[in-house]
Amino acid sequence: MSEKKKSPDELLEEVTIHQVEREALDRVFSTFVSKSEDPRALDNCVKFGWQEVYQVLKELGSPMSKQDVQLMIWEVDEDLDTYVSKEEFEIMYKRCVSDKTGLEPRKLFNLVQFMMFDKNNLKSITVEDTLELIYVRYGMEHLEKEIQALFGADEKQPDGTEKRITFAQYLEQINAKNIQKRKKKASRRGK
Repeated sequence: MSEKKKSPDELLEEVTIHQVEREALDRVFSTFVSKSEDPRALDNCVKFGWQEVYQVLKELGSPMSKQDVQLMIWEVDEDLDTYVSKEEFEIMYKRCVSDKTGLEPRKLFNLVQFMMFDKNNLKSITVEDTLELIYVRYGMEHLEKEIQALFGADEKQPDGTEKRITFAQYLEQINAKNIQKRKKKASRRGK
C-alpha cells in the first residue's frame, strides 16, 4: 500500500519557521509596511505593495524599474490584489527555504533574506550578521559552506576588519551560488 502523496499546501504546512526566523520575518514585513504612505496600512500592518519594495531597494542603493518591482510582487501575490499580505509573505518564505529545485521565484525572497540578516539596517551585512539565521536553517554541518558562498574565502578585509557586503554584492553571490547548484544538478543528470 503506497503512502498518499501530499499536496503543495500540506508540504508547506510542514515547513518549520524557527523563532529567530519568525522575529526577523516580522521585522522585515513591518519595515516594508512602514514605508507606506497609506495610513490604513500602518494602522493594520497587513499589506505592502510595489511602492514600498521600490523604496527599500532605493535605500539599499539597488533601485529597480517599476516594472521589475511589480514583477517581484506578482511572483508572490496569491490573490492578485497587487499587494503582499502577511500570509503571502510567509508562504513565499516557506516555498523558497524548502525549494529543492531552484525554480521557485526568488527576487523578493532574496531581498527579504538580506534584510533579515541586516538587523541594524546598516544596508550591508557581515558574517556575524548571518551566522544565527544560517545556523538555524542549515545546521552546523553546512554553516561554513553557506558563509563561503556569501562572503567568499576571505571573511576579513586586508586591514583585519570584518568584511561587509551590500545588497548588490549579496545578489551577485546568491546568483553565482544558484548557477553552481544548477550546473551540478545538470552534470549529475548527464551521467
